[in-house]
Amino acid sequence: MVEISVIIPAYNAIDYLDEALDSIINQSFEDLEIICVDDGSTDTTLERLEYYASKDSRVQVYTQENQGPGGATNTGLSKAKGKYVYFMDADDILDLNALEELYNIMEEKELDFVIFKAINYDQDTDKYFEDSYFTMPRLHEVVGDDVFDWRDIGNTIFDICVTPWSKLYSHDLIKKSGAQFPLELIYHDNIFFWEIMFNSSRIYFYDKILYTRRVHSSSLVHSHNEKSVHTIKTNNLIFKTFMDYGHFEDFKEFLYNRKVRLINTRYNLIMVEFKEFFFTEMKKDFEKIIGHEKYYDFYSSLYAKNKSLFNNVIESNNHFEYDLRNELYDLKTNNENPNKELKSLKKKNRKLNKDNKKLKKEIKKLNDFNKSLLSSKSWKLTKPLRAFMNFLRKL
Repeated sequence: MVEISVIIPAYNAIDYLDEALDSIINQSFEDLEIICVDDGSTDTTLERLEYYASKDSRVQVYTQENQGPGGATNTGLSKAKGKYVYFMDADDILDLNALEELYNIMEEKELDFVIFKAINYDQDTDKYFEDSYFTMPRLHEVVGDDVFDWRDIGNTIFDICVTPWSKLYSHDLIKKSGAQFPLELIYHDNIFFWEIMFNSSRIYFYDKILYTRRVHSSSLVHSHNEKSVHTIKTNNLIFKTFMDYGHFEDFKEFLYNRKVRLINTRYNLIMVEFKEFFFTEMKKDFEKIIGHEKYYDFYSSLYAKNKSLFNNVIESNNHFEYDLRNELYDLKTNNENPNKELKSLKKKNRKLNKDNKKLKKEIKKLNDFNKSLLSSKSWKLTKPLRAFMNFLRKL
């Protein structure tokens, strides 16, 4: 049996495919099967995959009609035979020692999966930058170097990056959970992540950057187009997954607020030509909540900002009105904050004045002491000696 199955879904990835594949083929850990799934590419991705397969017997190539990244990844998963499974994006780069290090950790600690960090590379500016979502400092602060169970870390589970490429999984765990990637959703990682999480008990965070996530213009356009509306369905599927596993009540306040906040964040990022479409779908979803039996539970759990966002969606007739209502709320909130800040500053100023008075008293005491010393008999008697010592220093 092969030790690690690497699954690489690919769609029109020809510009970056070589770097991604080279970073897998040249891994220091060699006991791999490399499963590449061409998801109906219209460029030369399939031909390039077949070229790599002709050069390396570990590379397997499958092709299918376009089903989106979730469908392509599921196809790859159905072919996997390894003890462990690693998912790789076709435009990113994995450090050459990564799989060896992760394999050793999995074996030594007998884990369900291991999590590691990633860094971003901006293709357009040729610069690297870190993002706390992918470096997970909060998770490291809580779990440190210990193997942990997700049940023991509370809301910190939401500080774990959901991307599958930042983890090495036990294949048995995936089989046990029955986890799959939803079809035709751009945020397909979320449901797979929670299915895996709720079936896990031994998890480890490896505090090291092993992966380079490529950011480029085409990826940003893709993430900010009309498909951003998938975040609405994804959040509802997350709710369902928590309910199916019986964990919704434990996390409902966080989930309710997260839903409103994330949907609004996606709305703010979307290109202007898709705003009305997104707003319409958002309003449809929120109106369903009003008629739901859990509406009071939901609404009473929202923080002030999220409650305002929810109300503004319901009360607005179009995205222009929604934007205006949000601007008015922010203006009102910002106008209140300066008063709070002013009070805080005045309080600090009073403390500084008080400290300043104390310092003045101390200075006065020191000055008085200095005067008394200068007028003392001993000071006058030693004056000739001090003068002689100053003369010697000048020689």
